[in-house]
Amino acid sequence: MQSRSGSGSEAMLIRGGKRLEGEVGISGSKNSVLALLAASLLLPRGKVTLSNVPLELTDVRNMVKVLSSLGARVSDASGGSGGNTLELDSSSLSSCTPNPSYVRELRASFLVTGPLLARLGEARVSLPGGCKIGTRPVDLHLEGLKKLGAEIDYREDYVRVAIPRGKAGLVGAEVKFDYPSVGATETVMMAACCAEGTTTILNAAREPEVEDLGYFLARLIPGASLDGLGTSKIVISGAGGAGLDSSSSSPRHDVVHSVIPDRIEAGTFLACGAITGSEALVLRGVNYPHVETISEVLRSMGCDVSSAEGSDLVSGPPCCDLVLSSPRSGGLGAVPFVETLPYPGFPTDMQPLMCALLSTCKGKSVVKETVFENRMSTCAELVKMGARIEITDKNSTALITGAPSGLVGSTVRATDLRAGSALVVAGLGATGETLVCDMSHVDRGYVDLEGKLRSIGADVERVNIAEQE
Repeated sequence: MQSRSGSGSEAMLIRGGKRLEGEVGISGSKNSVLALLAASLLLPRGKVTLSNVPLELTDVRNMVKVLSSLGARVSDASGGSGGNTLELDSSSLSSCTPNPSYVRELRASFLVTGPLLARLGEARVSLPGGCKIGTRPVDLHLEGLKKLGAEIDYREDYVRVAIPRGKAGLVGAEVKFDYPSVGATETVMMAACCAEGTTTILNAAREPEVEDLGYFLARLIPGASLDGLGTSKIVISGAGGAGLDSSSSSPRHDVVHSVIPDRIEAGTFLACGAITGSEALVLRGVNYPHVETISEVLRSMGCDVSSAEGSDLVSGPPCCDLVLSSPRSGGLGAVPFVETLPYPGFPTDMQPLMCALLSTCKGKSVVKETVFENRMSTCAELVKMGARIEITDKNSTALITGAPSGLVGSTVRATDLRAGSALVVAGLGATGETLVCDMSHVDRGYVDLEGKLRSIGADVERVNIAEQE
């Protein structure tokens, strides 16, 4: 075991080699709830109630700060008792400029641009922060809003998006993306619901989180309709100014919505079970179609992924409890080729975890990243644990030869959210102790990860690096 040191103040200490068994509940989707929170700004009179919200996540807390800085009232309807319900009232929305210090902490904060433009006619938003895994430009967001009639003005430290003088509001249009960006698709959807006329989004993102937002918007904006959710062509009939009437004579409109399960958290626990040789790890509350591609890759390794209720996963209800069982003999097998793609392809957020898992499989595997250009940094940390990985093709492809004796505990550092979760997966399957530093990255996307892991048999604890040195 190497010396326990690192730049982050908190780390996870993992004593590996424990087989994970039992049941674990899957939280609400982080990526979905961030868009839902932004969209809630569109409701001029009424209350939004969101359930199955992962309230403990740093990203969710930061988005709440962003909304509050705009004048929205956000409260924990769970009473602070460990629940998962938020209530939002945006009738007092008063500012078109979210607090820059909050925006810089969270990339998804840029999603407030469309709602602010629709509600107030103007948005002044700083460039957002988040994980540093390559360029994630907001150009597609802005080009989409420009198609709807907005004018874009780049200032020194923020972007101003506004409805031009003399124009009553946004107008529906055809918006065709060069790439099916999730954030850009969501931005245009939110603005288009309050535009006059019809908006057609071509090459739209098909992710489940986009669908979840679409169903929410249909409830949120009376008079708006969305067709084609889950496909690459979304047609939106906007409600125009009627959807934004905040006068006292307009009827109050309350909306209740439950956030979909987090497919990446589900994939993370599937990977944890696979790397530790679980015989029966049960995941409660999973939307199977959302993790089907992940499950197929695990099956190709020799794992069994089935319904706990015994129902057919293809024709049965989408939400179910999944059971993962690792091969009883011979260990996991390599996968010849895994390529990340927009949904319904293999998710880029699972790529670092797959590299960790394949490092322990028999044989050679190839993992190609096509979504982000700097997402192979995890591999250097895995090499410290004994993984045999060669990075080629301009840092986009990992050639992995399964370590014959498995991974060995080491001190490693999380460089972003999914890199951190991949190192946790690796540590669970490694021999000896692993210290994953900079766990603040992981806190952005996982609810009580240590507690959930301990509940299924992992030997993990959160430690303060300063106390260890």
